[in-house]
Amino acid sequence: MMRFQEMSRDLPLDEPPKKNGKCLGGTVHLHAGMRIAVSIGTLVILALVVLLYMKFKKAMFVLLIPTTVTVTTVFAIVARRHHFVWPLIATSFFHVILACYALLIFSFYFFFKPFYIIMVLNWAFDTLHTDKTESYYVQCTVIFASLIVFLAYNCWQAALSVSYHEHLRMQRNPALAKPTVLIVNKPLY
Repeated sequence: MMRFQEMSRDLPLDEPPKKNGKCLGGTVHLHAGMRIAVSIGTLVILALVVLLYMKFKKAMFVLLIPTTVTVTTVFAIVARRHHFVWPLIATSFFHVILACYALLIFSFYFFFKPFYIIMVLNWAFDTLHTDKTESYYVQCTVIFASLIVFLAYNCWQAALSVSYHEHLRMQRNPALAKPTVLIVNKPLY
């Protein structure tokens, strides 16, 4: 017990704790990771704009929400303001919940009601299959893999954006980064 007290006295209390500040297994700084996430989001939005423009022009206004989130995140990165990272955090967690829910529903229909999936695939690909075929399993594998990738990406993005928010908050208010001194079982003599 004495050794622990001696070691704790040697630590300076006025220095903020050193955080890693890295992502992707410690290979990339949080700032670069956020730029990667924003770049991926921008590419997805542009791809959706092209697809919606070709097939469903009236639905393009729905992209105002992800575009606004991307613009506020870019502002947060450029201005280094931690308050503007909250929309990305909220969207990331919403997408994590959405992906889990979609995986649950898809798994239920795959295992217990496969004919509903066959019906939707017949409508989507203009076929008339009445039973499970090889294409059914391939298409279900692609759907399942897409949902898993979507879930994994949004989990990473949520963790990254929360870490980036904390990183910016600690840079903005260094007083918040100071450790709290806690004395446990102080002798009463």
